[in-house]
Amino acid sequence: MKKTVFLYSREGTHSGETGFKLLKHSRHWVQIENILRTKMNLELEQLWDREIGKHRCPYSPLLTVVSQICLVDIWRQWGYHPDVVIGHSTGELAAAYQAGFFSLEEVLLLAYRIGEVASNLEGAMIHGRLSDAEIADLSVSPSSFNFNVENGKHVTLSGYAGDMEEFLQEHPDFVRMKLPHPWHHPDYRRFSDQLAGITSGAVPENTFVSGVTTRFETRLKDDYWHDWLVKPIDFIQSMRTIEERYKDCHIDFIEIGFHPVLEKCCQIFPNYTYVSSMFRGEDDTGWILFQRKKLDQGVFLEGLKKAVAVFKPELDFFTPLAYQGLGSLEFAELSVLLQPHFPSLAPQDFYRYKTINQLIAQFGLEKPVEPAGKEILRKNTVVISGMSCRFPSSVETLTQFWDMLLSGEDQVKLVAGRGESEGGYLEDSITRFDHRYFNIPPAEARTLDPQQILALELSEMLWKDADIDPETLDKNRVGVYIGVWNQEYRGDRNSVFYPTGVNPSIIAARISYHYDLRGPSWVSNTACASSLVAVHYALKDIEAGRVDYAIAGGVNMLLSQQFTGNMRNSGFLSRDNRCKAFDDSANGYVRAEGGGLVLLVNKALAGKYYAEMIGSAINQNGRRSQVITAPHPEAQEELIAAACHDAGISPRDIAYVECHGTGTKLGDPIEISAIKNTIAKDRKDTCYVGSVKTNIGHLESAAGIAGLIKSVASLCFGVIPPNLHFHQPNKYIDFESNFIRVVTEETKIDHQAVIGVSSFGFGGSNAHLIVKGVAASVRKEIRPLEIPFDRERALSLDTYLRYQEMEDGLPVGTELDKKDKGIENSVAREDIDNLVSDLFFQLTNIKEIDPDIELTNQGLSSLSGTELITQLEASLNIEIGPEILFEYPLRDQFVDQICALVAGAAGIEINAAVKGESYEIN
Repeated sequence: MKKTVFLYSREGTHSGETGFKLLKHSRHWVQIENILRTKMNLELEQLWDREIGKHRCPYSPLLTVVSQICLVDIWRQWGYHPDVVIGHSTGELAAAYQAGFFSLEEVLLLAYRIGEVASNLEGAMIHGRLSDAEIADLSVSPSSFNFNVENGKHVTLSGYAGDMEEFLQEHPDFVRMKLPHPWHHPDYRRFSDQLAGITSGAVPENTFVSGVTTRFETRLKDDYWHDWLVKPIDFIQSMRTIEERYKDCHIDFIEIGFHPVLEKCCQIFPNYTYVSSMFRGEDDTGWILFQRKKLDQGVFLEGLKKAVAVFKPELDFFTPLAYQGLGSLEFAELSVLLQPHFPSLAPQDFYRYKTINQLIAQFGLEKPVEPAGKEILRKNTVVISGMSCRFPSSVETLTQFWDMLLSGEDQVKLVAGRGESEGGYLEDSITRFDHRYFNIPPAEARTLDPQQILALELSEMLWKDADIDPETLDKNRVGVYIGVWNQEYRGDRNSVFYPTGVNPSIIAARISYHYDLRGPSWVSNTACASSLVAVHYALKDIEAGRVDYAIAGGVNMLLSQQFTGNMRNSGFLSRDNRCKAFDDSANGYVRAEGGGLVLLVNKALAGKYYAEMIGSAINQNGRRSQVITAPHPEAQEELIAAACHDAGISPRDIAYVECHGTGTKLGDPIEISAIKNTIAKDRKDTCYVGSVKTNIGHLESAAGIAGLIKSVASLCFGVIPPNLHFHQPNKYIDFESNFIRVVTEETKIDHQAVIGVSSFGFGGSNAHLIVKGVAASVRKEIRPLEIPFDRERALSLDTYLRYQEMEDGLPVGTELDKKDKGIENSVAREDIDNLVSDLFFQLTNIKEIDPDIELTNQGLSSLSGTELITQLEASLNIEIGPEILFEYPLRDQFVDQICALVAGAAGIEINAAVKGESYEIN
């Protein structure tokens, strides 16, 4: 037979580092806050921050009781309920509440009143070993008898400071405790009138053991706590009482307290398991989850299975959740449901744990990512000697970029001729790319991808900013590394220049060709990580001595509305066309165009420069993510650790992180969780975060270089510009307790600080670069530059867009006819049912839909579900929304609701659609 005993330890085990993050996962935390506020005029969190670790009365006993009540609630939510409770010293208050003697309000008020009485005496407490003979001859007061030792007992003594100091001189093996009050001292009798008697309720037999009487008690006397204050606690005999009652049982001891101290008290039991709840100084779930694994997991799993069955009865614990049709919406719902079983569980955690079994085995037990200890060998140090940029909406120089960032003006706009939605577009005046400046003939220019000419113009501005004439360089020692990704420009397929005009590899080659550069020349395509991956390889080539100079960065132009529509239909883009990084309203990103370059130089060859590149790393999510497009927190943690190791710094040395920060509900929490576990881990100062995407939109293949240029400018000016669109923090991100803060106003930063810059691709490629500011003696100033290009003679972007319109098959802004989308203007329920069946087959390859099984359990994933809704909206000219699949999960329910929406749009009775009558589509 097995019994569970909850052991409540005394209040002296907390420290100044003991936090309440774990405790706030209890259902009782909010109740306790309200009681303390209304009955005692105390604010719990303020009280905790001020008093924890000081052990001062009247507050210390109260905080001990609060913590123990919350810890018990967590254990009970996991299915572990005590057969017996026993408290050591002040732990007996929470034990009495758990047994049922008092209500929550009564025990909190009692703990505070006892603390008030205890504050009348100042003194000291010590503990150590004494023989039975020494105990019999004690000249000071015993506070408690803790456990047996060879030829004696381990005891705690209490008294006045002078008496305790004298005893310590005679017994130097005793240990001084931090408690400033002499608990369980006979002199408290002088203040007994200050503690009114309290009537307890009755509890079942054999459930509560008193430390005063050392017996099982079913009711406490009204003056019980008077005796408790002045008499020593005989915990040895109290534990023996339990042993005598349950000597033939296996006992699971669960210590309820701030730190494991009572295990030796359990050693009189022949057959037991001991676990504890917290470890001094640790304020997270790791310790308690590790301890839980020592107990019978069947108890925990039984409760977990019941919780999962409420959500989805047939959910398999071994199969990846994404394979079972779960996406971000379901993860949000499931995380709330499972939080009692996994404290602090958030939706983004399901991108770390692909299956429920992985969650059970690994949640809260992750080891911090440690970089490899291999020494980094590099021949050269690398600095940034030049920068150039072209950013929304009219930025052509670094000074213009900086002024725009400080202005706080959103650069995302609706631009005529560029589509029906807002975007981070370049204005016409700076998209008139001057091909003549580079001696490119008009016939070739007309079918040349605008990204090629943009890259050339950026290169020219880069040389001017660096004040370097490329003709003076050793051309064999200069490399070109350019990030691109989506090839949106189709060009004129009838042109002889078509093959080189639209091939993305030519973007880097075009720069090398024009300037006769003969070092490495290549294009990086890792989606949104492209430009930082390019900079990483450029950095490594200079460090290794393969080149001395490197042009590195990325470009991106928005030339296909069809592709933008594809991205929107796949769920990547924001419905309101804003990157709201870290905000609770984040719902995707808005596309943007432009580009940026940096000139990396071997420091030995540089004069003045903007900053030093001190480290970088790239990696891949691999198959750890739920789906290929999903980010993975552990991969990001490994990335940051590797970059810091490469830089030879601690992650805590990073003062600011220019985040990927696209502004997605779960992507942002995943990124912040990686920062929390690396850069912000054990941090005592603020780590600032932000993302330039909130200012200019997401430049995709040029996004990382935009963040890098912003970061270098911040070091040069000593100011971090404000992040936009941050009003309500994402509810899945805990900023305050992790010393992480979003920059919402101009924030000073040291000119020689260290900044980390992140960029992640939607195929799983990740990059993190670390840049350091430099001393004023070598720091280059950002200065205005004249634009050498003649915009009047340059081709308008409209010239290029017309080819796109012909390639896409429709003029810009023209809607497809509804008949072309597979449905007549007059439809009945049967038509809609057939349409749903046809689309379902195209998306899942399943011909027959089972009417009794939810659609999301028949092969419809989060992406294909989004596509189904998008196609239905387009075909029926109605708005549906993604929640319909979860509110109407069965085929007939789903079809009936679609009919109702169509009927509502057509202005007829809703039940007509359900009955099968036909009606006109507006």
